[in-house]
This record gives sequence, C-alpha cells and structure tokens, in this order.
Amino acid sequence: MPKKVKVNKSELKKKSKVKDNDDTLKEKLKKRREKKSFDEVHTRVTTYLEKPVREKMELLKDKDVIDSYTQLVNLAIKHYIAKHLD
Repeated sequence: MPKKVKVNKSELKKKSKVKDNDDTLKEKLKKRREKKSFDEVHTRVTTYLEKPVREKMELLKDKDVIDSYTQLVNLAIKHYIAKHLD
C-alpha cells in the first residue's frame, strides 16, 4: 500500500506567488523592451573639470547623494538654463 504524502500548504502558496512574480517580471520585460537605450536618450560630450570640482563630485557619489555624474551635470545645466534663459 502506498504511503500517504503530506502536502505542505505553504509550499502551494509559494507557487502561486511565483506566478504573480512571473506576471510582474513579464510586465517589467515589456517595459524594458519599450524603453529607449542610453545612447538614444543621451549625447556624449567631452569636457574638462577643475580637480576640486571633480573631487566634490566623487564625494557626492560615494555618499549616494547623486546616482551618477551624468545626472548631476544634467541637473546643474538645467538649473543654469532655467535661471538664465527662461
């Protein structure tokens, strides 16, 4: 006679969560496909910074105040343009 197998209900719940996560993953992948690449959104610009300015930028990045140098430069330029051209 075969042994009785116990089914762990929490395991069943985990599987249903995987399905929910799978749906979320599909949505994320769809958005990623629709998202433009970095090169499509940005233009490369080469410039020179004074050493103390670069050092301050590094400190901001190390302290997680900014995500990237690109983000900081874009925000600073947008602020300057808004102040002087708008």
